[in-house]
Amino acid sequence: MKDDVQINKYLGKAEEAFEENKLIKALNLYNKVYELSNGEDVDSIINLALIYDTLGKSEKAKAYYKEALSIDDYEERAYYGLAAIYDDEENYEQAIKLYNKAIYINPNYHKAYFFLANAYDVSGEKDLAIKAYEKLLSLNPTDFWANLNLGSIYEEQNQNDLAYKKFSKALKIDPNNYLALFNMGVICYKFNMIKKAIGFYERSINKNKHYEYSYLNLAVIYKYKDTKKGIEILSDGINNCSEVHFLYYNRSCFYALINEENKACEDIITALKLYPQFLKYVLEDEELGKVRKLNSFKEFAAKLI
Repeated sequence: MKDDVQINKYLGKAEEAFEENKLIKALNLYNKVYELSNGEDVDSIINLALIYDTLGKSEKAKAYYKEALSIDDYEERAYYGLAAIYDDEENYEQAIKLYNKAIYINPNYHKAYFFLANAYDVSGEKDLAIKAYEKLLSLNPTDFWANLNLGSIYEEQNQNDLAYKKFSKALKIDPNNYLALFNMGVICYKFNMIKKAIGFYERSINKNKHYEYSYLNLAVIYKYKDTKKGIEILSDGINNCSEVHFLYYNRSCFYALINEENKACEDIITALKLYPQFLKYVLEDEELGKVRKLNSFKEFAAKLI
């Protein structure tokens, strides 16, 4: 026989502990609710699954989500929770099926649409990802990440007008986000709005000095018209992102353009130490022809072959 008074007492304490991020305490209290309710309280089962997932015990979490579904096969949170676990495991096919089940039950399930779109995206199903993001944005037009991610897909597909609109919307929502600023730089460069692209990349760097791609893209703009300026930008990037191999590789190419082969060689060796797989590109890169003739490069490369 269930004791509803006791159940509600433990349930209140469990919810309080969960909100305070005292997960072990919450786990023990939800287990008490589970025992007192004879395993029939779906909310406590869902929360047990969520806590186990947060603690990295995904198999236990799956078991509880499935138990919740055995009680109520229209429990949208259980489908979503299972989908999220499979998503983390990169089992996107299963995750997509479960996100869609959650959405079938609740057609306004914002989070499910978002992660469904992302799962489609990483699976290469770009058109389905676009459809899911657009549906989400019809429900919540001010979702920053949905606008930004959708813009990125459009940019990949060279639907640049649509990409520009989504990036602009994202920036209106969060004018200081470095990724939104970076992506606006990308799209402005595609539209040959070079000054605007430079401005967005500079602002992106100002907001996050550890995002290496902002330095790279900004430097590339200066590669042939002001190589030394490009080198300065890459050097700033290296100062803030010292383990990023492609910054050294690109600075090496810039040095080679102004005939500073020794500096170029130092950088390419550093790049290869960080990422030896670069060697095949270095051996084919026309800009590094003179660098490859240096003894210091030959000696180092011989160790990698």
